[in-house]
Amino acid sequence: MTLYLARHSITSSVVDECAERLPGRPEPAWRLSWRHTPLLDGEQAMAAMDLTEILARGPAPSDPSWQRARTIAAALDIDLHEAEETLRRRRRERGEP
Repeated sequence: MTLYLARHSITSSVVDECAERLPGRPEPAWRLSWRHTPLLDGEQAMAAMDLTEILARGPAPSDPSWQRARTIAAALDIDLHEAEETLRRRRRERGEP
C-alpha cells in the first residue's frame, strides 16, 4: 500500500478515498473524503489515510494491523467501528466489493 502526498491532497494506491487540504486555511486544514469534520493537520491526515488503507483490507482483530488501526483511531478520536461501516458503505455506493 502506498500513500501519495501532494501539496493539497493525500491519495492512496488501494482505496478511492483521500484527504484534501482546504485552500487558504491555516492548520488544521485537511478534510477526509469520508469524514468531513473535524479538520485535521497534515500529520493527522496522513495517519487517517493510513487508517483508511488498513480498514480497506478488513483485518481480523487478531491481525497486528488491527492494533495499529485501533491506535490511530484512538489518537484521532475516531470510532473504529463507525469508520469501518462508513468506509464499507461508501465502497458499496461506488459499486465496489
